[in-house]
Amino acid sequence: MSLAQPEGGNLTAKRWSGVIAALGAGIGAGLLGPSLHGHAWFTSGAVIPYGAALALLLVAAVSIFVALWSKKSWNAVWCGAAAYATAGLLSLQLGSFGLIFDNTQGRIWLYGIAVIAPLTGWLAWLILRGHRRRD
Repeated sequence: MSLAQPEGGNLTAKRWSGVIAALGAGIGAGLLGPSLHGHAWFTSGAVIPYGAALALLLVAAVSIFVALWSKKSWNAVWCGAAAYATAGLLSLQLGSFGLIFDNTQGRIWLYGIAVIAPLTGWLAWLILRGHRRRD
């Protein structure tokens, strides 16, 4: 019995390490997002939620990074799903605790993650597909 790994290494370990990294990065982005999403400019009658846009940009950047690092576009979706689940837990109003409120910024942050996750997976797929064609 040989303990040597095949030339490509253990594929299941590589696959799981990418998924675990994506979930960890998504939880991190989901925890950092509430510190950003509440920032907004209040003009005469209008709210410009720039913090929610920055929080979504954070999730998108982390998702794309994890997908390109692991060379698997699905990891971007796993990252977004973990961020969405984390933000969902933080939006629960349990007694006096709740970090994400039902206002413009909170809605953009929560529903935006659901839009960003598949879009970053698609974008990562396009980037990785183009990279594989050049190789």
